[in-house]
Amino acid sequence: MRIDELPTIALEFLRGARLATIVRHGQPYPLAVPVWFDWDGSSIQIFSRPDRPKVEHLSADPRVSVLVSAEVAEPVYWVRIDGDAEIDDNADELVSRLCDRYLESGHPAHDALRADLVANAADCVRITIHPRRFHHFVS
Repeated sequence: MRIDELPTIALEFLRGARLATIVRHGQPYPLAVPVWFDWDGSSIQIFSRPDRPKVEHLSADPRVSVLVSAEVAEPVYWVRIDGDAEIDDNADELVSRLCDRYLESGHPAHDALRADLVANAADCVRITIHPRRFHHFVS
């Protein structure tokens, strides 16, 4: 399915503050990790420290799937995006934006995590996933 074939509900769903699972198929097992993400209407962006396995795997082979699923209390719904990853060093702004989106200000644990992530943002990489196809399911 192409992006222009996705229903409006899918595009709105991707704008929510949910966790996504990024899956990189590899040997001997696929690598699947939860990530914070941003959907800009045409691509998915995540950030990572450059020494993480997902960065190594995606540098070797950029093919990736991202699965965004509904929260437990929500009706069953998911969107999967298959595409190619591009890695660059421009993660500073993305780190700040995703901290604002996912972390509650004034919560001690969230404030400590935000401080750590923002302090180390210059050492992070931005991973942009350019979709090739979409799948979605609603019950």
